[in-house]
Amino acid sequence: MQLSKISHRNTWQAVCECTHLVRKGVLDPALTAWLAARGVAVNDSVFALVCRCDERMYTGTLVDGGGRVLEYLVNLDDSSDDTLDDVTAALGPKCPTHPRTDPRDPVTMALMIQRGLAPSAEPLPEPAIA
Repeated sequence: MQLSKISHRNTWQAVCECTHLVRKGVLDPALTAWLAARGVAVNDSVFALVCRCDERMYTGTLVDGGGRVLEYLVNLDDSSDDTLDDVTAALGPKCPTHPRTDPRDPVTMALMIQRGLAPSAEPLPEPAIA
């Protein structure tokens, strides 16, 4: 897919940067390890969103190598509330094949990258010029 709109390229870049940070353990090596320990093939996944909620608490959405969309909530200091849920069946407009899909949505962009409908998440795109 040709990402001709600046908003599409910005979303692609944000997803690529997020993916790079998680894959390399730069964001938090413990988060990368937590995902891997739960069966997520980190190097084959595209990370749409990662939000740091607290010092060692994260929530986010990823697309794994099999195309499943997984949402997670992890407290690296207290695993009693951790969740990793497959939300693929409830994607609706986030799915690239949906008639109202929007490539400006990070989950949609992650799916597009994973399905080969957009440039890959590696290598990272050139930084945006302001």
